[in-house]
Amino acid sequence: MVAIENGLPAVMKADLSRLTDAVGAMVAAAVALSAERVAVARRQIDVGRKERVRQIVRRNLRTPTFGPIALCRLVGMSRSSLYRLCEDGGGVAQHIQRQRLLEAHAVVTDPTTTKSVSAIAEDLCFADASSFSRTFKREFGHSPGEMRSAALAGLVLPAIPRGLAPSSAGADFSELLRGF
Repeated sequence: MVAIENGLPAVMKADLSRLTDAVGAMVAAAVALSAERVAVARRQIDVGRKERVRQIVRRNLRTPTFGPIALCRLVGMSRSSLYRLCEDGGGVAQHIQRQRLLEAHAVVTDPTTTKSVSAIAEDLCFADASSFSRTFKREFGHSPGEMRSAALAGLVLPAIPRGLAPSSAGADFSELLRGF
């Protein structure tokens, strides 16, 4: 509770309702201990922790040395706790890469952006433009160049969810239907 009190000045107005819910759930679990109340409190706390992780990742997308170890330090969480928190999204490194790709998508599809695809890749800490393009296409179903061209033409290409994009192994129609 002291930590919450000390952190209140840094809490954003939009986060107050979640903080209120989390504190209420913690107090309820402490006052009348039950497995259900502890589970509710744990979920509420995890929501807050995930939001903190998301904010820190967003602030550090363009930091080349930013990775799981730096994130642990900045969040103030043990490595195992952070990995447990991010396991539903494929892990910590996958979460960071996904956020970088989402930012790249926003930049690439902004028709006012004048940066080249390779400059965007470098800015968001990808090793090189070709690996960035392959990863981007795997994530969104279209290359950054295709997305950029569509945006400049005033079109929006639908992003194909990762699990539904055809595999490089040449999946046939029946295999694609099984993916639904």
